[in-house]
Amino acid sequence: MKDQKIWIAVAALSLPVLARALWFYQGISIRPEIATPDYAALVVPQPPLQTPAPDEEVTQYGGTVVVDYAHINQFQPAEIQSLTEKLEERGGKVEFMSDATLLENGLKYASSYVLISPSTSFTSGEINLLRAFVERGGRLAVFTDATRGMVYSDFFTGTTTVTPDAYSVNPLLANFGMTVNNDYLYNLTDNEGNFRNVFFDDFGKAELTFGLKQVALYGTHSLTSDSGLVLLQGDGSTFSSVSDTHDPAEGGAAISEDGNVLAFGDFTFMSQPYEHVADNATLIANIADFLLAGKRVPSLANFPYVFDGSLIQALSASDVQMTAEMISALGRLQTSLRANNNSMEMIDEKPAQGQVLLLGTFDSVEEIDPIANRFDLTMDDFSEFVTLPGFGDIGRAGNGVLLFDTGKNGNTLVLLADTTEDLTSLIDILSNGSLDSCVLQGTVGVCSVGYGGSFSDGESFEEGGETFEEETSIPEEEPTPSG
Repeated sequence: MKDQKIWIAVAALSLPVLARALWFYQGISIRPEIATPDYAALVVPQPPLQTPAPDEEVTQYGGTVVVDYAHINQFQPAEIQSLTEKLEERGGKVEFMSDATLLENGLKYASSYVLISPSTSFTSGEINLLRAFVERGGRLAVFTDATRGMVYSDFFTGTTTVTPDAYSVNPLLANFGMTVNNDYLYNLTDNEGNFRNVFFDDFGKAELTFGLKQVALYGTHSLTSDSGLVLLQGDGSTFSSVSDTHDPAEGGAAISEDGNVLAFGDFTFMSQPYEHVADNATLIANIADFLLAGKRVPSLANFPYVFDGSLIQALSASDVQMTAEMISALGRLQTSLRANNNSMEMIDEKPAQGQVLLLGTFDSVEEIDPIANRFDLTMDDFSEFVTLPGFGDIGRAGNGVLLFDTGKNGNTLVLLADTTEDLTSLIDILSNGSLDSCVLQGTVGVCSVGYGGSFSDGESFEEGGETFEEETSIPEEEPTPSG
């Protein structure tokens, strides 16, 4: 009886399960064979590569390219190695500036200034320095990148803020009529393996685009230029991530109206292995030419970097007395020039070429006339003033004049003062390595080196055809009873 109850219980439990299984049973499942890609026949698209050309003779420009590294720049020097090599092939020198306080001095000798993906903005003073640098013929190149930027995370709220590099460069580029948009360009139909890797084959007519048929940029911002020229333009399928439309006025690079400021929305194209894609190598070579080929206007504002050669030949006019004070001043100047990799030697005849430092007084008429005439400097032996265009009448006493003359055979810097003592003081101003105490206008400067006018308290009178000055005595005060 007990066994029968057990079997009844088992049947009660099993029959519902069996009935449910029979009700939902659809037969034995046969898994179909899943088709897989033919990996052996798969061909990965390869970008067009540029075969390095045989060694060709390149123009030797020389000069120094200063690369900004003082604004939390989002790049490593190795990423622009291809550009550095092209610059060195052309005789250029590359310096990385990590201290913003050195900007003013660096722009005095730089051929060009390169700014790559900064995270902090330039101050108004730095912008003014760069604007003046460009006005004097210096070259400025700005590179941004849509994949770089500063990321800030709030510890308390967890909010993450991304600040693109476009925000940091636009206050600077606004002075030259260019803008970097906070977007990236993309192309879904024709790209270099990724929709953000955009090909450009429509170029603005400029030396920078010479020899280009196609270039590729990787995650590039778009740029616009009000007065300049857009250099790289994509086809009708190249869109901006902000508007998802094609704007023919936007492109991957632009140049200013005067041709001295260049801006790119990407700099990855200069790094390995992207430098060899399409005509990127040719573009990098053209950028190197751009950075070194600028023609800077000679200016005393660049002192002490106003001489092209390392040897400076110092020549004194015949009326300059080599006093002990003068010899000491020349020694200090020699030491100062040596700090800038220049040497100085005294000569007794003006050379036919080379870098010359000419020392004279306002009475050195015969020896400085050729240069004085070029600057329209008028000196009268019977006048207390010399006349200089732009300054008018300048008192001879206590003032010094700088004339900077440039030519194919070398540069000449002329130092003039009224006396040997004033000329000694003027040399000491140069020894300090700066002309901040002088009023400069291009290639002409006036410096205060002493005191001008008469400081006597006496009255003058004539006697026997000669002029005498009577000193006025100042009575001594008698002590009071209180002392």
